[in-house]
Amino acid sequence: MAKSIEDFLVELDTNSKLLEAYKKDPVATAKKYGLPDDEVQIIADKKWDELSKRFDDTSKTIRVINY
Repeated sequence: MAKSIEDFLVELDTNSKLLEAYKKDPVATAKKYGLPDDEVQIIADKKWDELSKRFDDTSKTIRVINY
């Protein structure tokens, strides 16, 4: 199964090593994770609105995160 940017962002939330690598070099970390070039480009271009659209699906279960 191909990894998606949605999977990557969820993994960032649960994997502290991946998050630290992302903070140092977001693009390289996304590539190493296995994201397709078009999704890596979203991160490189900082198209945060595009990411928001991908998560704006009210048919999905809401995930509550507590820190």
